[in-house]
Amino acid sequence: MSERRRFEGILDRHFEGWLEDNPVAANHAGLREGEGKLGRANRAAVERERKRAAATLRDLDSINPRELTGEQHLDRLALRSRLRGELEDHDRGVARLNPDAPETVMNLLLHELQRGEDEPDRARANLRSVLREAPAYLGEASRLADRPERVWCRVMEEGCAGADSLLSAVGTFLGGESDAPLISATQKAVERYRDRVSDREPAPAGSFAIGAASMRRRVRDELGLDYSLAEIESLALAEAERIGALLSKACAPHGDASVEAIIGRARGGWNPGADLLGLYRKETKRVADGFKAANAVTFPKNETLVLRLVPDFMRHLFPTAAYSSPGAFEKKQRGTFWVNDLSATKKSEPDKLAERQQHFGVSLTAGHEAYPGHHLQFVTANRHRRKWRRLFAHAVFYEGWTLWCEQMLVDLKIDRSPWTRIQQLHDALWRVHRILVDLRLQTGRYTYRQAAEHLKRNLGFTKARAEAEINWYSMSPGVPMSYWLGRLENARLHERLVRGRGWSLREFNDWLLSFGTLPQGWLEKYGLD
Repeated sequence: MSERRRFEGILDRHFEGWLEDNPVAANHAGLREGEGKLGRANRAAVERERKRAAATLRDLDSINPRELTGEQHLDRLALRSRLRGELEDHDRGVARLNPDAPETVMNLLLHELQRGEDEPDRARANLRSVLREAPAYLGEASRLADRPERVWCRVMEEGCAGADSLLSAVGTFLGGESDAPLISATQKAVERYRDRVSDREPAPAGSFAIGAASMRRRVRDELGLDYSLAEIESLALAEAERIGALLSKACAPHGDASVEAIIGRARGGWNPGADLLGLYRKETKRVADGFKAANAVTFPKNETLVLRLVPDFMRHLFPTAAYSSPGAFEKKQRGTFWVNDLSATKKSEPDKLAERQQHFGVSLTAGHEAYPGHHLQFVTANRHRRKWRRLFAHAVFYEGWTLWCEQMLVDLKIDRSPWTRIQQLHDALWRVHRILVDLRLQTGRYTYRQAAEHLKRNLGFTKARAEAEINWYSMSPGVPMSYWLGRLENARLHERLVRGRGWSLREFNDWLLSFGTLPQGWLEKYGLD
């Protein structure tokens, strides 16, 4: 058997086994076999995952890499990165540290509610099946999370507090009195899980930090960069100075006021009108048409983007706007662009207006979340001819791509508002500081409190906003820094290929998107002639 065929067999065995043992992941990927199932959440399941990862890694090591094609090399690097991350998490005892079982259940119920808008009967069957399995699943999982990480435990408690509204929405959707016992049993199981985990002795403070050695590996294997951690910090400090200078220059015509004051003044003078969803639809189309007119990127065919208001039970889960991508194997590639209109929760007109004004900068949001941002990128990736490529999603690409889209929106003058450049630079500075906080938090140089103070001091965040950011950073090492590092990688390759080789902007962007969602450095090595 050739090495190329052996490699394909390794991919198939690993992912077919993983999807069979992880029905929730299979469901989210768009495979019917996983619908209505939660799977197992015990030590035997964790050990089975460890053994699969270790065995697949050994199989990879037996392959002669010189025999593989460029596309196979990309999958090899992505799979190796994934396996090493799984084994690191096992060695750190993440399953014991992270009490995320209620989130798994709630996300699955939410997924089925979203499906219910198109296929209500299928969604109802899946919801009932999940509700029947939830008490046993949560009971089993509560024994697994036996030394909860303090920050993650607080996040779990906040999530459990929102379970009532979600389960109420499930009950309304199901619409039958016979479903009330299922919903009640799930609610009680969530409460029992919360109480059991909260009563346990927590892990030492800062147990979420992965340490310098693991952070170096993630930079190499998940971001595709050969930088040392010290070099990344030096880069971030230089970028903070550079972006800060550009921001000061952009703000200079507006007097001596701070950038927050300038943006606040502009926001306060903006009236988006009462139909916020209608505004988003209009701006999303305008931005998409602008990129089409600029011939900046190829728009995929047979995809759909729907814009919807965030329902009541989801409001606490979303910022002003967010995007939900279709599953990797969904036949119907339809994404959802969520708009969180909190003005509906206010009574007075001034309060309603103040909430709508929080959406100031709609064009940047549309470019980031919709076209040519997350939606265009993911529906393109989900059509990749290599089946398992669709399951690899590296933040250095998908978040670097969205910031690249924001930059193009400004450079191509798709939005000519005098405030767009200032807001884009202000948001860029935020992403640069994410590098510093992510790096220092995960290597133990920052405590949770010090990380939050950094955001408050350097970006003017409120205490609540800073802590919400750090909660997320603590769970996603390497992802916060991926935004701006990915954006810089795109700019570096643009310099090489557009200015150096004479590619058009469209050729460059289409080339980037043609490999799925992998680190740009890998594409440069294995995707260029």
